[in-house]
Amino acid sequence: MYPVWGAGGLTSLPTDDTITLQPGYVYAVSYVFLATPEPGNYFQILPFINGTPRLLYSFTGNAANGRNAAASAFFLTNEALYEPVDLSFSLTYPDTVRNIDISGAVSIYPAAIAVSEEFF
Repeated sequence: MYPVWGAGGLTSLPTDDTITLQPGYVYAVSYVFLATPEPGNYFQILPFINGTPRLLYSFTGNAANGRNAAASAFFLTNEALYEPVDLSFSLTYPDTVRNIDISGAVSIYPAAIAVSEEFF
């Protein structure tokens, strides 16, 4: 499998860790990440929009007794209605985690189109 960026021309990948959402849409963003932190530990995924953390869209995956943990979330954002925005994700985990393997996927879809006032 390989990553698909910019399908439909609504997203682009200007750097290895930033996704740009083109203006004119409300976007539906979903993500799922699977990780193996140390037993009893956790990891957190925190989305950023234009460099600002979006705590309401974050999620924590707990490993409980085993090493496997998962974090997934879905959110809508209207911040790209009038100008492009940059979307990125941060991974954090406690200092007690010596090693962590992680994999995942991010899906972005236009959920609504911005309509100009001239339309009405």
